[in-house]
Amino acid sequence: MSDDFEKKLREHLHSEAQETREFPRRLRGRIRDGIAPRTRAGIAPQLALAGALVLVAVAVLAFRNPTIISVVTTGIKQFVQPSPSPTPQPFLCRDQSGGSGGLTATLTNIRPGSHAGDGYDRVVFDFNGGVPSWDLTRQESAIFTRDASGQQVTLDGSAGLKVVFRDAALAGAVPTDVTPRFSSIREIAQLGNFERVVTYGIGLSSSQCVRVLPLSNPSRLAIDVATSGSASTTAAPTPLPTLSPSGTDLGAFSCVDHSGGADNGLAMQLTVVRVAHQPGFDRIVFEFAPQPGSTAHLPAYTVSRQASAQFVKDPSGQPVTMRGSSGLRIVFHGASVSPTYTGSRDQTPSLPVVQEVEQLGDFEAVLSWGAGLSRASCLRTLELANPTRLVIDVQTP
Repeated sequence: MSDDFEKKLREHLHSEAQETREFPRRLRGRIRDGIAPRTRAGIAPQLALAGALVLVAVAVLAFRNPTIISVVTTGIKQFVQPSPSPTPQPFLCRDQSGGSGGLTATLTNIRPGSHAGDGYDRVVFDFNGGVPSWDLTRQESAIFTRDASGQQVTLDGSAGLKVVFRDAALAGAVPTDVTPRFSSIREIAQLGNFERVVTYGIGLSSSQCVRVLPLSNPSRLAIDVATSGSASTTAAPTPLPTLSPSGTDLGAFSCVDHSGGADNGLAMQLTVVRVAHQPGFDRIVFEFAPQPGSTAHLPAYTVSRQASAQFVKDPSGQPVTMRGSSGLRIVFHGASVSPTYTGSRDQTPSLPVVQEVEQLGDFEAVLSWGAGLSRASCLRTLELANPTRLVIDVQTP
């Protein structure tokens, strides 16, 4: 029996004896004497006797006042019985975000672990100073882009998770590449540590639902990746049937991030941005032209889904809030706005889902735009030529 337990039990018995005024004064005195601290050898029988005195007194008083039974036994149950375990959090098939904004923290370690018997793999990010603001986005490939170089990196797996920590720093011993090769989590690699934004990519064997647990003492963020579809309790938005008035199969909508294109040759120049509604989806088109003497190609791009319409301008870091409750961040590597571009850099079409489209950055051949959405929606991307353009279809209800 630990000293702490003994102390708490002694205090509880004393409190019950003092507060239950129906106890005769002499009986309260005997209980108080019985729970007074003694040597270790006499502790067990001493506390047993005190407890017995309380129970006898309760039984006697029950004849006088039946409510005494409820009052005293409820307090004893609360002391003896352990607190109920917290309800397990569900696995979610969508992007997630959280943490504490404005908190400065240091990432000290990364610890992957397999919990195959419980249906998931786990990676833990340890912090000093609390868990900072974070965003987790799912994507349909294990190809990522390093920050701020724009270099592409392919991790082990066929799908991925991108984790971004803001107002964070790295301790010197944090690993930059871990290859646990578990059932779901295959590889974890550092993608960036630039202007207090720390980014990691997680290569997955397949697209699975995720559970994120912010924990304390010590501060850490645990990311659980389901090892099978049975671990999911909350599904992503279900893609609706694709509607195509022309009868052409444009491909299915998917509820993950998208990427593609290629970063080679001279930077392509953005010439047109168009936003319009079509039956079943809202469409955003980015059209490009090559510089003189270079070959046309679609720049490398990522389309990342996020749980809010709040963005950050590049490279100023200025926050931008667009219309809507969720958003898309579209980043092109090896692209810039054409000097002759005359289109709007902040369009507010107020379509069924796409509410606003705004340029967020054009810096060192990295061109970024944001789209504010009225709701989280599934996507379809089309890479088209003559002219070179990226089409992003956002599914509407």
